[in-house]
Amino acid sequence: MIARSLRLLILLILVVLSWLLAFGNNQAITLTFLGWMTPALPLFVWLVLAVFLGILIGLVFGRLAGRKAVRK
Repeated sequence: MIARSLRLLILLILVVLSWLLAFGNNQAITLTFLGWMTPALPLFVWLVLAVFLGILIGLVFGRLAGRKAVRK
């Protein structure tokens, strides 16, 4: 029961922080990398995309490292 309440509290905190991030960083920006320009999107969109991309890369590398550990 306590674990479920704690998870709900953490989820609520994450939702509130995400909401604050979204409304605090709503200025549209364009990123430029090696001459390539992205469309103008709000800063919070780029931040959320960067976080999710980092999570995805971490999961992929974690899976690959886990497979190598099982083989040995």
